[in-house]
Formats: sequence, C-alpha cells, structure tokens
Amino acid sequence: MGNPVVHAIAFIAAVLIPGGLLVYFAWRATRSISFKGEPNHTAQNQGFDAESPTPEEALDAFLQVYPKYSQDSLRAQSRARQLVAYKSRPRKKSQ
Repeated sequence: MGNPVVHAIAFIAAVLIPGGLLVYFAWRATRSISFKGEPNHTAQNQGFDAESPTPEEALDAFLQVYPKYSQDSLRAQSRARQLVAYKSRPRKKSQ
C-alpha cells in the first residue's frame, strides 16, 4: 500500500458512488498482483538459504528455548502458584 490517504479517499468515493466498491476492489486486486517475472521480496533475493530445517530439528530448537518440563518454565511457575492457592484457601465448614 503506497499512500493510505489515497486509499482512504478512493474507498470513501467507492462507497458513495453506486457500483464503486466493485471498481475499488478490482483496482486493489490489480495493484496487489505483480506482473513481473520474478518477485522482489523473496528469501532467495535477500541472500537467505532456501533450505528449511526438518521438523525434528525445529522441535529440538524450540524445546531448547522453551523447555516442556522445567522449574523455570512459566507453565511450571503458574501451576505451582495454582497449587499453593488451592492448598491455602479456606475450607467450608460442615454443618
């Protein structure tokens, strides 16, 4: 989207003019489609390697950063707080 003011004015005009929304959406569709042979913003053009990690490598890397069962994990801390709150709450007295 080049200039949001132009898009806002075009949209307002399209709402006011009967049949204008069809023209507006067609105009937006043609502006978003690139007719060039090769796109400008791709991983290959920016110098990144095109190979992605295997699912096992991705899972291992994720679990190294966010361990599933650890005392330092947010889930474990939250669960410990819930258990302490449950144990320390007052009980109903039976009648």
